[in-house]
Order: sequence, then structure tokens, then C-alpha cells
Amino acid sequence: MKLRTTSTPSLRAVASGSGLAALLTATLLLAGCTATAVPGAIPAPEIAFQHIHKLEVGQIEGELIIAAHDGLYRLTVGSDSEATVEGPIGGFDFDLMGFAIAGDSAYASGHPGPNTTGTFGTPHLGLIASTDRGESWTSVSLTGEVDFHALTAETGADNVERVFGLDTSKQQIQRSLDGGQTWSDGAELVARDILATGPLLYATTPDGLAVSEDDASSFDVDLNAPALYLVAADRAGLLSGIDINGNAWMRDAEGVWTTGGTVTGTAQALAVVGSRIYVADDRGIAFTDDKGETWTVLTLRKG
Repeated sequence: MKLRTTSTPSLRAVASGSGLAALLTATLLLAGCTATAVPGAIPAPEIAFQHIHKLEVGQIEGELIIAAHDGLYRLTVGSDSEATVEGPIGGFDFDLMGFAIAGDSAYASGHPGPNTTGTFGTPHLGLIASTDRGESWTSVSLTGEVDFHALTAETGADNVERVFGLDTSKQQIQRSLDGGQTWSDGAELVARDILATGPLLYATTPDGLAVSEDDASSFDVDLNAPALYLVAADRAGLLSGIDINGNAWMRDAEGVWTTGGTVTGTAQALAVVGSRIYVADDRGIAFTDDKGETWTVLTLRKG
């Protein structure tokens, strides 16, 4: 097992660049494995996803949210490798490139689907928001103008959401300190993934894991952190990630990073619940409770 110690992070300034481009393209066909059927019952057909863009821990205990090419889906994991899938939630067929949850609010961005009403804008959704777990959505800002390929949000001390996004047309991180109503440019940054947790904002960059303490005005690279490709945090704010070689990592409360094993193929999305890491990769949606030493691939069935 690899071990890195970062009890006092070592930082250096982050530079902009484009070396991450090779990591930004991957196409997944996600399909589950076969599970044992209940005697006398006909199991629901298995579900395959294309283009899972984001996994998020849901607002209800035991719920995982899938932001996909054709809408938002709710995943409930059973006691074995079976999981039920509901969706697309609300009947919306958005192509959700970016998705984030903060408190009671969910934020999303991407493109309208074939059946999306014109009120959501075209060719880009801008920023849309939901306060009922995705059953309904309203346009917040940048309608028709912006496609955020990554979003993250965090409720501030004043109970107002801070929202950050990666706009595909810019190399500057975009930030809103009023729940997405207004936006300003942050630091110049090329990143694959971003994560707001507490007062900090993390970004996975070609230079390494970068961290901002000033709402994206500036970033420094944590020299002791692994070179992450995807990053996520649990409810307590403890970080997990997948590095550029596919290794799964977790950081404990003392700042120590440990790794146990690797994903299969290219990791496309990541979520963390306590010590459990969920990942969407070439196998489908899988989870590990031991930092990647062993994995369970979920069988997804319509709920």
C-alpha cells in the first residue's frame, strides 16, 4: 500500500496549461453483472447508461444520484450487488454535463434534450436549479449561453450557496457567491474536476491537486497530494480521489493519503459515502470499501 503524509500541506502556485486534454475524453457503456433472481419472480431488466457525467450522494439517506446523457436518475443500493434505478427524474431529458448538490438545492448545467422545452434555453442550459430533488427545474442564470462541464456548490456560513463552474469556452474558473444569480471570473485554471467543501475549493489540474482558500481568486498546488483526476468528499469533508493512473485514494482526518487498488479503464465519475467509494468506469458503477483493493460491480435494474 502506498502512503503519503500531508499533515501540513506543502503548496506552490498553480499554473494554467492544457496538458489534461488527453484525460478529458472517454466514452463509457455502463452495464451491470448478472444477479441471482428471487425464486418465482421475474427480475426487472438490467439498465445500461452511456455518458455518466457525475455521481453525487443524494439528499436522502442511502440514495445516489446519476447525472447522465439523458437526464437525472436516482440509485438505491441494496444489501448485495443489486441496485434499483428511478428516472429520468421529473421526466426531464437534459444532457447533464455538470451537477452539484448543496443543502436543499441541486444545480445543473449542460444541454437541452430532444424533448426539453425551449424555455430552458439552447444550445446551453446555463445554470438551472431544483429544490425538490430534481422533480422540477428553473433557469437561474446564463440561459442559452454557458455549458458548465463541471459544477460544485457549498452552503456558506450565511446560508447562501457558493457555486463554481468550469465553462468550456474559458480557461478561468467561474464563481457565484449568491446561489448562481451573478457570476465573475476566478483564477486562470485548466481542470478536470472541482470540489467545494467547507471554505476550500479543490481542482484537479495538470500540475496536481490545487486548493483555493479565497473563493477561486487564486490556487496553490498541494505537493504532497496524489495527482488526482477526480476528487470527492464525504459528509465530514474527508477527501477521496482517483489519480491519473486509475488508483483510488482516501485522505484521513490527519491528512494522510492512502491507496489500495485501481479502477478498470477510465474513471468518469466518483462519489463517497463514509469509507465507501463509488465510481463509474469501464465495468459500470462499482464500489469499494477498502480503497480499491476489492470492488463490487452493481447490477442496475429499473425500480
